[in-house]
Amino acid sequence: MKRASTNIAIIFLLTAATIVFEISLSRLFSYLLSFHFVLIIIAFSILGLGIGQITYAKYSKMINHSWLWWMALPSVTMFLSFALLLSLSQLGVSSSTDFGLPIFIFLSTIPFMAIGIVYAHIFETDNRHLSTLYALDLIGAATGALTSVFLLNTFGLAQVVAIAIGLLLLALVVALIAHKNRYSKILAPLVLGVIFLMGFAKDALNFDILVAKDPSKDLYRLMANPAFKSEKIESRWSAFGQTDLVKFTYPDGTVSKSMFIDAAAGTKVIDIDELAKDTVKMRKVLSGFPAVFALNFLSEKEKDSVLIIGPGGGIDIATTYFMGFKYIEAAEVNPSFVALMEKYNPSTFLDKENIKVHVNEGRNFIIENKGKFDAIILTIPVTKSSRGTDFYGLTENYLFTMEALADYLDGLTEDGAIYFTMHGRQEVYKMLANFLELQDRMGVNQIEALKKVYIYSDEMNPVLVIKKNPFEQKTMEEAHNTAHYYGLDKEPFYFPYIRQESLDTIVQNVNYQWFMFDKLLYDISNGSYAYDELWKAASINLSPVSDDSPYFFNYNNGLPDAMTTPLWLGLFIIGWFIFNHMNGWKSVSFSESTSLYIRRKFRAWALVSFLLGFSYILVQGYLFQVLNLKLSNPSQSFSLLLFTFLLGNGLGSLVTGAFKKNLSRKLITYTVLVILVSLLTVYVLLPIWYKQLSEFWIALFLLLPSFFIGIPFPVLLKKASSLKEKKSIPYLLGISSVAGVAASIFAVVISILYGYRFVFLLALLGYGLVIVLAYRSKTLKIQNT
Repeated sequence: MKRASTNIAIIFLLTAATIVFEISLSRLFSYLLSFHFVLIIIAFSILGLGIGQITYAKYSKMINHSWLWWMALPSVTMFLSFALLLSLSQLGVSSSTDFGLPIFIFLSTIPFMAIGIVYAHIFETDNRHLSTLYALDLIGAATGALTSVFLLNTFGLAQVVAIAIGLLLLALVVALIAHKNRYSKILAPLVLGVIFLMGFAKDALNFDILVAKDPSKDLYRLMANPAFKSEKIESRWSAFGQTDLVKFTYPDGTVSKSMFIDAAAGTKVIDIDELAKDTVKMRKVLSGFPAVFALNFLSEKEKDSVLIIGPGGGIDIATTYFMGFKYIEAAEVNPSFVALMEKYNPSTFLDKENIKVHVNEGRNFIIENKGKFDAIILTIPVTKSSRGTDFYGLTENYLFTMEALADYLDGLTEDGAIYFTMHGRQEVYKMLANFLELQDRMGVNQIEALKKVYIYSDEMNPVLVIKKNPFEQKTMEEAHNTAHYYGLDKEPFYFPYIRQESLDTIVQNVNYQWFMFDKLLYDISNGSYAYDELWKAASINLSPVSDDSPYFFNYNNGLPDAMTTPLWLGLFIIGWFIFNHMNGWKSVSFSESTSLYIRRKFRAWALVSFLLGFSYILVQGYLFQVLNLKLSNPSQSFSLLLFTFLLGNGLGSLVTGAFKKNLSRKLITYTVLVILVSLLTVYVLLPIWYKQLSEFWIALFLLLPSFFIGIPFPVLLKKASSLKEKKSIPYLLGISSVAGVAASIFAVVISILYGYRFVFLLALLGYGLVIVLAYRSKTLKIQNT
């Protein structure tokens, strides 16, 4: 029992540290590298767990002989990995170099391999307590997921990684005390001393992590520019990422400040009180705000309230303030952003009675405040930050779906309008595709729908204005003429009610055609073309975007280029498994006395293990995606969901400790229950309760399906423990781990191509195959030889 308690403590500490380190790595790479490389590196890193588990299965005798040294490896490799990652980023090694990405992958994978080896050893040598060990593994991971948010919001990133290393060192101390050899009495106090020294050195660990020398990072390019001086005023880490406030001093003595999220998405800080003192500067600053033109055509009764989604450094707030909006609200998803602005820019974010800034996800905030706003403003709200559920999906993707647009329209008063400032023409077209498809589903034809829209552009940032009800013709005529006067008539350009003007001439034998309005939009507005020609005629992906496949910024007809490497990794894992399965797992070093029945049994169990690991990740991804939109703070709330899901899995695993007989029957029964409960959750309970669920009840709601999802795999491990043949458990653990990596990749691939609904159906198919295989393997008689 004492040994079991020791192993339980080690597993709990090990998995808690693993999750904290994994989340910390995702934050680090989001800051150091381009966002689309985060998926690649994290996928390879988690693959390291499976590689470590399989490595132990192959070399268990050697590892067992020097076990305590291997037990020290996770903490040592985690420290070296993190230190080298920080160092290399400052030496100019980045993801954009030919060898940079492989180096980052290698360094981030090594600690997970070491953890996988320790993990597999404990499960193999203490297989009598598999259910409890697996339960504490999941509960430890749940604890790590929940505490990582608190840690990242409270401490610097290096301090959080030091805490993860401290947990691994504490696990080493537990192992040293339990072994009681001559080295343990010396090493245990030394390791404890290291932990205490790390605690005393916490202030030294709170250092500023410099942005990588990567040209794709806005902050690096600006701070490396010799034309002006730059200085970081303050930096803050949080679960959302790194937020930097930077001051720039120009040769003429003028000064500006900008905020950056993960060294990208820079936004200039605008101080309302400073502008109020200098009307010339105020006019210059406000004239640079693209949506200011459209706001000039609002009457006083249309300026009662405005919501700004992603207020940036305050230009949106300042513009609406000086234009006379009576009440201004803003929703900013990054808490560090708001905290820094309240500290360094209080006149815009804090001091004014009619300005209120909320730390909330913009769309979620609108759902809670329907029919309230005369204007909703979204000015390029791009964070380039992962939402959490799928690595590739950006936070802002969920702001630009058809369902999101429907929520915005519901949030408007009857005379209200939405003001989108976009990056370019393709974004305008894609949002229009969303709007036209949404209107068609609401029974509004394209001719009437486009009377609610106008577009103007200065060639840099086009503005798309969508009104809840049709614009008045007189207002559009005035706005159209004024747009020409100020040069805001560049493509894309469109106003309703105005007749198209064109020019068709030949100059030096070359035919020139000019159209005042975007020809395709104008032809759709008068019914000459069907509205779906907007995306069918395009060479890039401009199709409407839904919450089921929320990838607004994917303009590829198919998978985005950033998914190529992860897809190859996923295909490699699938190919590796199929090859070994077809060859009867000859790569597994069974002993010579292993019977043919056991080999056949292992082959069947390996397939079940792969399917369970694959289906587990798919169903988790779907449930998180469905519940995602109920979260007011994506980073923190996602961790709460992950905590609840893993906790439910752990409780399910604990129940399997009472299973002694008829394990094959129980595997079949509980896998059937996984399918039934998942269907009940998705198609019955969620539709009934979704609108009424708060974040707390969503977390509790997840306990139901997650409890049953946590049962089948530990039952499989208990079946494998009945074999005299060792190594089967580490192999099954490793196979399940690598299957999970493949599933996380294919979940993104399938959701991009077909939607998350297909991800869920594929998960159910996987569980269905488990039932069939479990029934067939039940007929294989095990003979111990």
